[in-house]
Amino acid sequence: MNREQFPKRGEGHRPPSHTAIILLAYAHRYLWPLLLYLLLIFGRVVGYLPAAIGFLAFSAYQLIGYLCRWSHIFCSFQNMNREKMTPDRINWAQVSRVDAYLLPCLWAICGILLLFLEFCVEK
Repeated sequence: MNREQFPKRGEGHRPPSHTAIILLAYAHRYLWPLLLYLLLIFGRVVGYLPAAIGFLAFSAYQLIGYLCRWSHIFCSFQNMNREKMTPDRINWAQVSRVDAYLLPCLWAICGILLLFLEFCVEK
């Protein structure tokens, strides 16, 4: 088989709609933190391990999304800065490196602290 017979990268795939990108951005901005907050509230009942895993997963998701240039992560940063979400006009230079790297680090530190509370502090 020739290489020309295979579709090129990005061909044959429908791009996500603007509505889907904006919904994912809102979920990333508001749903994840809400779920993590609920896990913290019920942490005394079920332990802090689910919340710690959630914080670490959220920090990894946000960092990987920035590094892979996912459009809903860019729109989430726009929403955080009170700008209009523009999934069709993405300019990654607008995203501050402090926002891109410091926020996932803070979420990861919270997850590590919760792991410490779960396993190292006597109950």
